[in-house]
Amino acid sequence: MSSVQQSAAGTDSPPPRVSVIIPAYSSAPFIAQTLDSVFAQTFSDYEVIVINDGSPDTPDLELALRPFMARIHYLTQTNQGPSAARNTGIRHARGEFLAFLDSDDLWLPDFLGAHVSFLDSHPQVEVSIADALLFGEADEILWRMLKDGGPNILAFPQMLRRQGGQIPSASVARRQRAIDVGMFDEQLRFAEDLEFFVRICFPDRGAGYLGQALVKYRKHPGSLTSGARNRRWRMGETEALRRLGKKLDLNEAHRRILEEEIAAADGALALDDAYQHISDHEFERAGQCFRSANTHYRDFRIGIAAFCLGTFPRLTGHLLHWRWKRRPVPQI
Repeated sequence: MSSVQQSAAGTDSPPPRVSVIIPAYSSAPFIAQTLDSVFAQTFSDYEVIVINDGSPDTPDLELALRPFMARIHYLTQTNQGPSAARNTGIRHARGEFLAFLDSDDLWLPDFLGAHVSFLDSHPQVEVSIADALLFGEADEILWRMLKDGGPNILAFPQMLRRQGGQIPSASVARRQRAIDVGMFDEQLRFAEDLEFFVRICFPDRGAGYLGQALVKYRKHPGSLTSGARNRRWRMGETEALRRLGKKLDLNEAHRRILEEEIAAADGALALDDAYQHISDHEFERAGQCFRSANTHYRDFRIGIAAFCLGTFPRLTGHLLHWRWKRRPVPQI
């Protein structure tokens, strides 16, 4: 159960246009900077809801929140994961729009203003998505959410194909639509955002792409961009896609798209696993993963790698490991 610890304003005040929802878990070192970025917004008609999701650093978290308590709604609950924390925020939200912000990310000053303006101008759009800047470990890197170019309004098939990337911190959704589709899936700990944003567009709604970087997404050892968590995210992505197939009444064309995306996600995971097995000198298992990945990729180079691992395992493993270490690191 969640409980209100602090309230910035009574419920009898006029509802804001935007409810900012911030789940907090092990984020005491970052959350003050995150909230500073919210209160620096050029758009001012919003409320801020912080949900302490059973954080193990609660004393330090509440110390960091102390200067902001008069301006936020502070809720606590036992640890249930990011989906449940966001859903708690949605249930307490009063705004027309929901702006999701992770507790270690930052918004640029025009974030809310740009999203609200876009959504006001595009009534057919249920969620808007901005680009992000990756920061925290090295120089900032632009992360474009729209893959391979395309229109700034993505229909359901395009979202199902994962052509529009999405992270909660870069997105704003219409509150009523989020409630109507059942909010976030609390069974998912990873890729819950992908599943939610695909569902919010089913069957004939749109997602809007702003085409500008408005959020700074923090990279650090505990983020999804790190190795072990990145693999768990990939596994969660496959699970999220499969859950979509069970929830949505897809037509034949959409079902084919979903099956293709599941195969692509499985193939990417198998490819990652192959290189991990190579790093561990498990060459036979690596070859098996390459063959599994190639059921999707159908790439002769992957087939050659699997063959060579079976014939010259150590030499091939050394060469493949060297190549893998020099690859561009994926963002997610």
